[in-house]
Amino acid sequence: MHTHVALPEVLELARKVKVRGSGPGKQNWIPAGSSREHDRQAKAVAKKLVEPKARLKDMDAMRVDIQVVSMNLPTPAYWADGATGRRIARACNEGIAEFVAKVPGRFIGIGAVPLQDVNRSVRELNYAVNELGLRGVTIPSNIRTRDLGEPRFRKFWAKAEELDVPVFIHPRGFTHDDRLRKYFLWNTVGQPLEEALVMASLVYEGVMDDYPDLKVVVAHGGGYLPYYPGRGDKAFDSRPETRANIDRKPSDYLKRFYFDSVIFDREMLRTLVKRAGDTHVMMGTDYPRGEIETDPVGFVSRTSGLSASSKERIMSGNAAKLFGIELT
Repeated sequence: MHTHVALPEVLELARKVKVRGSGPGKQNWIPAGSSREHDRQAKAVAKKLVEPKARLKDMDAMRVDIQVVSMNLPTPAYWADGATGRRIARACNEGIAEFVAKVPGRFIGIGAVPLQDVNRSVRELNYAVNELGLRGVTIPSNIRTRDLGEPRFRKFWAKAEELDVPVFIHPRGFTHDDRLRKYFLWNTVGQPLEEALVMASLVYEGVMDDYPDLKVVVAHGGGYLPYYPGRGDKAFDSRPETRANIDRKPSDYLKRFYFDSVIFDREMLRTLVKRAGDTHVMMGTDYPRGEIETDPVGFVSRTSGLSASSKERIMSGNAAKLFGIELT
Protein backbone atom coordinates (compact mmCIF):
# COMPACT_ATOMS: atom_id res chain seq x y z
CA MET A 1 0.00 0.00 0.00
CA HIS A 2 1.12 3.57 -0.78
CA THR A 3 3.37 3.80 -3.82
CA HIS A 4 3.51 6.53 -6.44
CA VAL A 5 3.65 6.86 -10.20
CA ALA A 6 4.09 9.94 -12.39
CA LEU A 7 2.15 10.35 -15.63
CA PRO A 8 3.79 12.89 -17.99
CA GLU A 9 0.55 13.79 -19.75
CA VAL A 10 -1.11 14.58 -16.41
CA LEU A 11 1.81 16.73 -15.30
CA GLU A 12 1.67 18.64 -18.59
CA LEU A 13 -2.05 19.34 -18.20
CA ALA A 14 -1.52 20.52 -14.62
CA ARG A 15 1.34 22.82 -15.60
CA LYS A 16 -1.02 24.74 -17.88
CA VAL A 17 -3.28 25.67 -14.96
CA LYS A 18 -2.78 29.27 -13.89
CA VAL A 19 -2.75 29.60 -10.11
CA ARG A 20 -3.29 33.30 -9.58
CA GLY A 21 -2.15 35.17 -6.51
CA SER A 22 -0.42 33.68 -3.50
CA GLY A 23 -1.25 32.53 -0.04
CA PRO A 24 -2.17 29.38 1.85
CA GLY A 25 -2.73 26.29 -0.24
CA LYS A 26 -1.35 27.63 -3.52
CA GLN A 27 1.73 25.44 -3.63
CA ASN A 28 3.01 24.33 -6.99
CA TRP A 29 4.09 20.84 -8.04
CA ILE A 30 7.00 20.89 -5.58
CA PRO A 31 6.18 22.45 -2.18
CA ALA A 32 8.14 25.36 -0.78
CA GLY A 33 11.59 24.46 0.45
CA SER A 34 12.36 21.90 -2.23
CA SER A 35 16.00 21.26 -2.92
CA ARG A 36 18.50 20.05 -5.45
CA GLU A 37 18.40 16.70 -3.67
CA HIS A 38 14.69 16.43 -4.55
CA ASP A 39 15.55 17.08 -8.20
CA ARG A 40 18.37 14.53 -8.10
CA GLN A 41 16.09 11.89 -6.65
CA ALA A 42 13.44 12.60 -9.27
CA LYS A 43 15.93 12.03 -12.08
CA ALA A 44 17.30 8.88 -10.46
CA VAL A 45 13.90 7.18 -10.29
CA ALA A 46 12.26 8.76 -13.34
CA LYS A 47 11.88 5.48 -15.22
CA LYS A 48 10.45 3.69 -12.18
CA LEU A 49 7.79 6.38 -11.88
CA VAL A 50 6.50 5.88 -15.41
CA GLU A 51 7.36 2.31 -16.41
CA PRO A 52 5.85 -0.59 -14.43
CA LYS A 53 8.44 -3.18 -15.50
CA ALA A 54 11.23 -0.94 -14.18
CA ARG A 55 9.83 -1.42 -10.67
CA LEU A 56 9.78 -5.21 -10.59
CA LYS A 57 13.42 -5.71 -9.57
CA ASP A 58 12.98 -3.39 -6.60
CA MET A 59 9.69 -5.03 -5.67
CA ASP A 60 11.30 -8.46 -5.67
CA ALA A 61 14.21 -7.18 -3.55
CA MET A 62 11.70 -5.73 -1.07
CA ARG A 63 9.71 -9.01 -1.11
CA VAL A 64 6.66 -7.11 -2.33
CA ASP A 65 4.36 -9.12 -4.59
CA ILE A 66 1.76 -6.42 -5.26
CA GLN A 67 1.90 -2.62 -5.13
CA VAL A 68 -1.10 -0.33 -4.83
CA VAL A 69 -0.14 2.52 -7.20
CA SER A 70 -1.53 6.02 -7.44
CA MET A 71 -0.61 9.52 -8.54
CA ASN A 72 -0.63 12.39 -6.07
CA LEU A 73 -2.02 15.08 -8.38
CA PRO A 74 -0.12 18.40 -8.50
CA THR A 75 -1.77 21.05 -6.36
CA PRO A 76 -2.63 23.29 -9.37
CA ALA A 77 -4.92 20.53 -10.63
CA TYR A 78 -7.30 21.41 -7.79
CA TRP A 79 -7.17 25.13 -8.63
CA ALA A 80 -8.43 24.48 -12.15
CA ASP A 81 -12.07 24.99 -13.11
CA GLY A 82 -14.23 21.89 -12.77
CA ALA A 83 -14.13 20.87 -16.43
CA THR A 84 -10.34 21.19 -16.62
CA GLY A 85 -9.99 19.40 -13.32
CA ARG A 86 -12.00 16.49 -14.65
CA ARG A 87 -9.83 16.30 -17.79
CA ILE A 88 -6.75 16.08 -15.58
CA ALA A 89 -8.37 13.40 -13.38
CA ARG A 90 -9.54 11.45 -16.44
CA ALA A 91 -6.01 11.46 -17.89
CA CYS A 92 -4.73 10.24 -14.52
CA ASN A 93 -7.29 7.47 -14.24
CA GLU A 94 -6.79 6.18 -17.75
CA GLY A 95 -3.01 6.39 -17.28
CA ILE A 96 -3.18 4.41 -14.03
CA ALA A 97 -5.38 1.77 -15.68
CA GLU A 98 -2.90 1.46 -18.54
CA PHE A 99 0.03 1.26 -16.10
CA VAL A 100 -1.61 -1.57 -14.17
CA ALA A 101 -2.57 -3.49 -17.32
CA LYS A 102 1.04 -3.72 -18.50
CA VAL A 103 1.98 -6.15 -15.72
CA PRO A 104 -1.21 -7.87 -14.58
CA GLY A 105 -1.07 -9.34 -11.11
CA ARG A 106 1.65 -7.09 -9.71
CA PHE A 107 -0.23 -3.79 -9.44
CA ILE A 108 -3.54 -2.48 -8.11
CA GLY A 109 -4.54 0.97 -9.36
CA ILE A 110 -6.35 3.77 -7.56
CA GLY A 111 -7.31 6.95 -9.38
CA ALA A 112 -8.14 10.62 -8.82
CA VAL A 113 -11.14 12.96 -8.78
CA PRO A 114 -11.50 16.75 -9.26
CA LEU A 115 -12.79 17.50 -5.77
CA GLN A 116 -13.07 21.23 -6.46
CA ASP A 117 -16.21 20.18 -8.37
CA VAL A 118 -18.05 17.58 -6.31
CA ASN A 119 -20.61 16.64 -8.95
CA ARG A 120 -17.90 15.96 -11.49
CA SER A 121 -15.98 14.06 -8.81
CA VAL A 122 -18.94 11.75 -8.25
CA ARG A 123 -19.19 11.01 -11.97
CA GLU A 124 -15.44 10.50 -12.32
CA LEU A 125 -15.30 8.19 -9.33
CA ASN A 126 -18.03 6.08 -10.88
CA TYR A 127 -16.16 5.99 -14.21
CA ALA A 128 -12.84 5.09 -12.58
CA VAL A 129 -14.32 2.22 -10.62
CA ASN A 130 -17.01 0.83 -12.92
CA GLU A 131 -15.47 1.52 -16.33
CA LEU A 132 -11.72 1.35 -15.70
CA GLY A 133 -11.69 -1.17 -12.87
CA LEU A 134 -9.70 0.99 -10.47
CA ARG A 135 -10.04 0.03 -6.79
CA GLY A 136 -10.37 3.47 -5.22
CA VAL A 137 -9.01 7.02 -5.44
CA THR A 138 -6.33 9.24 -3.93
CA ILE A 139 -7.21 12.74 -2.73
CA PRO A 140 -5.24 15.49 -0.96
CA SER A 141 -5.84 16.49 2.65
CA ASN A 142 -7.60 19.73 1.72
CA ILE A 143 -9.05 21.37 -1.37
CA ARG A 144 -8.05 25.01 -1.73
CA THR A 145 -7.60 25.01 2.08
CA ARG A 146 -11.17 23.74 2.58
CA ASP A 147 -11.38 20.85 5.03
CA LEU A 148 -12.76 17.61 3.64
CA GLY A 149 -15.39 17.18 6.34
CA GLU A 150 -17.27 20.28 5.20
CA PRO A 151 -20.80 19.80 3.82
CA ARG A 152 -19.74 20.70 0.27
CA PHE A 153 -17.95 17.33 -0.03
CA ARG A 154 -20.76 15.10 1.28
CA LYS A 155 -21.85 13.84 -2.16
CA PHE A 156 -18.36 12.51 -2.78
CA TRP A 157 -18.21 10.65 0.52
CA ALA A 158 -21.66 9.20 -0.08
CA LYS A 159 -20.60 7.90 -3.50
CA ALA A 160 -17.40 6.37 -2.15
CA GLU A 161 -19.44 4.55 0.48
CA GLU A 162 -21.98 3.42 -2.11
CA LEU A 163 -19.28 2.01 -4.39
CA ASP A 164 -17.51 0.43 -1.39
CA VAL A 165 -14.06 1.62 -2.46
CA PRO A 166 -11.31 3.06 -0.24
CA VAL A 167 -10.31 6.71 -0.39
CA PHE A 168 -6.59 7.25 0.20
CA ILE A 169 -5.73 10.66 1.69
CA HIS A 170 -2.20 11.89 0.94
CA PRO A 171 -1.18 15.51 1.68
CA ARG A 172 0.90 17.78 -0.52
CA GLY A 173 3.03 19.70 1.94
CA PHE A 174 1.22 22.02 4.34
CA THR A 175 -1.07 24.90 3.43
CA HIS A 176 0.30 27.58 5.80
CA ASP A 177 3.97 26.89 5.25
CA ASP A 178 5.60 30.25 6.06
CA ARG A 179 7.34 28.74 9.10
CA LEU A 180 8.12 25.42 7.42
CA ARG A 181 10.28 26.43 4.47
CA LYS A 182 13.58 25.55 6.13
CA TYR A 183 15.07 22.16 6.89
CA PHE A 184 12.47 20.15 4.92
CA LEU A 185 9.92 20.94 7.65
CA TRP A 186 7.05 21.19 5.16
CA ASN A 187 7.46 17.41 4.87
CA THR A 188 8.59 16.24 8.30
CA VAL A 189 6.30 18.49 10.36
CA GLY A 190 3.74 19.89 7.91
CA GLN A 191 2.49 16.72 6.29
CA PRO A 192 1.80 14.85 9.57
CA LEU A 193 -0.10 17.92 10.72
CA GLU A 194 -2.17 17.90 7.51
CA GLU A 195 -3.03 14.25 8.14
CA ALA A 196 -4.09 15.02 11.70
CA LEU A 197 -6.24 17.93 10.50
CA VAL A 198 -8.05 15.95 7.81
CA MET A 199 -8.86 13.13 10.22
CA ALA A 200 -10.11 15.66 12.78
CA SER A 201 -12.30 17.29 10.15
CA LEU A 202 -13.90 14.00 9.12
CA VAL A 203 -14.54 13.10 12.74
CA TYR A 204 -15.76 16.42 14.17
CA GLU A 205 -17.91 17.29 11.15
CA GLY A 206 -19.72 13.96 11.53
CA VAL A 207 -18.65 12.36 8.24
CA MET A 208 -17.43 9.15 9.87
CA ASP A 209 -20.75 8.78 11.70
CA ASP A 210 -22.95 9.68 8.76
CA TYR A 211 -21.20 7.19 6.45
CA PRO A 212 -20.54 4.19 8.70
CA ASP A 213 -19.31 1.97 5.85
CA LEU A 214 -16.91 4.56 4.44
CA LYS A 215 -13.31 3.33 4.06
CA VAL A 216 -10.71 6.07 4.53
CA VAL A 217 -6.98 5.35 4.38
CA VAL A 218 -4.60 8.00 5.78
CA ALA A 219 -0.97 8.16 4.66
CA HIS A 220 2.11 8.02 6.86
CA GLY A 221 0.45 6.26 9.74
CA GLY A 222 -2.15 9.00 10.15
CA GLY A 223 0.23 11.82 11.00
CA TYR A 224 0.16 13.00 14.61
CA LEU A 225 -3.37 12.13 15.66
CA PRO A 226 -3.10 8.38 16.48
CA TYR A 227 -0.14 9.04 18.80
CA TYR A 228 -1.59 11.92 20.83
CA PRO A 229 -5.28 11.17 21.43
CA GLY A 230 -5.50 12.12 25.09
CA ARG A 231 -5.70 15.87 24.60
CA GLY A 232 -8.61 15.55 22.17
CA ASP A 233 -10.46 13.25 24.54
CA LYS A 234 -9.89 15.63 27.44
CA ALA A 235 -11.30 18.51 25.41
CA PHE A 236 -14.29 16.36 24.48
CA ASP A 237 -15.07 16.00 28.18
CA SER A 238 -14.69 19.69 29.01
CA ARG A 239 -15.55 21.72 25.89
CA PRO A 240 -19.12 21.54 24.55
CA GLU A 241 -18.15 22.80 21.09
CA THR A 242 -16.19 19.61 20.49
CA ARG A 243 -19.41 17.63 20.89
CA ALA A 244 -21.45 19.55 18.33
CA ASN A 245 -21.64 16.66 15.85
CA ILE A 246 -20.30 13.64 17.72
CA ASP A 247 -21.33 11.87 20.92
CA ARG A 248 -18.26 9.77 21.64
CA LYS A 249 -14.60 10.49 22.25
CA PRO A 250 -12.45 11.37 19.23
CA SER A 251 -10.07 8.52 19.98
CA ASP A 252 -12.92 6.07 19.47
CA TYR A 253 -12.85 6.95 15.75
CA LEU A 254 -9.27 5.79 15.21
CA LYS A 255 -10.56 2.30 14.53
CA ARG A 256 -12.69 3.69 11.71
CA PHE A 257 -9.67 4.75 9.66
CA TYR A 258 -7.09 2.66 7.84
CA PHE A 259 -3.39 3.50 7.90
CA ASP A 260 -0.17 2.60 6.14
CA SER A 261 3.02 1.63 7.97
CA VAL A 262 5.29 4.34 6.53
CA ILE A 263 6.36 5.71 9.92
CA PHE A 264 9.96 4.39 10.29
CA ASP A 265 9.59 3.69 14.01
CA ARG A 266 8.60 0.28 15.36
CA GLU A 267 7.40 1.70 18.66
CA MET A 268 5.02 3.91 16.71
CA LEU A 269 3.86 0.90 14.71
CA ARG A 270 2.98 -0.93 17.94
CA THR A 271 1.10 2.16 19.13
CA LEU A 272 -0.75 2.48 15.83
CA VAL A 273 -1.84 -1.16 15.94
CA LYS A 274 -2.96 -0.70 19.54
CA ARG A 275 -5.03 2.39 18.71
CA ALA A 276 -6.47 1.37 15.33
CA GLY A 277 -6.46 -2.42 15.55
CA ASP A 278 -4.40 -4.91 13.59
CA THR A 279 -7.08 -5.11 10.86
CA HIS A 280 -6.66 -1.44 9.94
CA VAL A 281 -2.91 -1.12 9.31
CA MET A 282 -1.27 -2.00 5.98
CA MET A 283 2.33 -2.31 4.90
CA GLY A 284 3.51 0.66 2.84
CA THR A 285 6.69 2.06 1.31
CA ASP A 286 6.10 5.52 -0.30
CA TYR A 287 8.13 4.08 -3.19
CA PRO A 288 9.96 5.11 -5.37
CA ARG A 289 11.38 8.46 -4.20
CA GLY A 290 11.68 10.57 -1.10
CA GLU A 291 11.41 9.05 2.35
CA ILE A 292 11.01 5.38 1.40
CA GLU A 293 10.69 2.36 3.64
CA THR A 294 13.21 0.20 1.81
CA ASP A 295 12.59 -2.95 3.87
CA PRO A 296 8.83 -2.95 4.49
CA VAL A 297 8.59 -6.66 5.24
CA GLY A 298 11.47 -6.47 7.70
CA PHE A 299 10.04 -3.38 9.34
CA VAL A 300 6.82 -5.19 10.15
CA SER A 301 8.17 -8.70 10.78
CA ARG A 302 10.85 -7.49 13.22
CA THR A 303 8.47 -5.34 15.27
CA SER A 304 8.22 -6.93 18.69
CA GLY A 305 4.95 -7.12 20.55
CA LEU A 306 2.88 -8.01 17.49
CA SER A 307 1.55 -11.52 16.99
CA ALA A 308 2.36 -13.54 13.89
CA SER A 309 -1.25 -13.26 12.75
CA SER A 310 -1.17 -9.48 13.21
CA LYS A 311 1.97 -9.20 11.12
CA GLU A 312 0.42 -11.33 8.39
CA ARG A 313 -2.65 -9.09 8.29
CA ILE A 314 -0.50 -5.95 8.12
CA MET A 315 1.75 -7.34 5.38
CA SER A 316 -0.98 -8.74 3.15
CA GLY A 317 -4.36 -9.70 4.53
CA ASN A 318 -5.73 -6.24 5.33
CA ALA A 319 -4.88 -4.73 1.94
CA ALA A 320 -6.15 -7.82 0.14
CA LYS A 321 -9.50 -7.48 1.87
CA LEU A 322 -9.74 -3.72 1.42
CA PHE A 323 -8.89 -3.75 -2.27
CA GLY A 324 -10.63 -7.00 -3.19
CA ILE A 325 -7.54 -9.07 -4.00
CA GLU A 326 -7.70 -12.86 -3.98
CA LEU A 327 -4.51 -14.25 -2.42
CA THR A 328 -3.11 -17.59 -3.59
